[in-house]
Amino acid sequence: MFCAIPERREPLGLGPMIEHITSFFEAVAYAADLFGLSLLTLGFARGALGWLRTELDRQPWEQRLVSIRRLRCVVGTHILYALELMIVSDIIDSFVAVARHEGDHGDFFHGEVFYSLVQLGIIVVIRTVIDYFLGREINELGETNA
Repeated sequence: MFCAIPERREPLGLGPMIEHITSFFEAVAYAADLFGLSLLTLGFARGALGWLRTELDRQPWEQRLVSIRRLRCVVGTHILYALELMIVSDIIDSFVAVARHEGDHGDFFHGEVFYSLVQLGIIVVIRTVIDYFLGREINELGETNA
């Protein structure tokens, strides 16, 4: 009923030092993910609290729109930076996967490393598209607020 967790394979012929190096970079990738998630959470909290404050102040509609545009810039900036950190984490994870499986000489296109690199490529493309359009929207909102 329970899925077995696959054992971590030891790198072949790279010596014991590679294990320490890959473990360090795994920790760096994990820290980047945590920091990115923290930024997303902080951005959400700031946006939600700011929106509530804007609604409860009972300002005229035009002033509310200006406040909401500013909030969108703040939340969008948090999202953009979090996405950048998560891309860094994905890149590090892919390099770690390659380092851990360097001694394997099986079929590259059917291996874990290939799937890790394909997944990285898809994630980077999606996040880059989001990053581009969100950045453009933030710039437009910033220009209308100026």
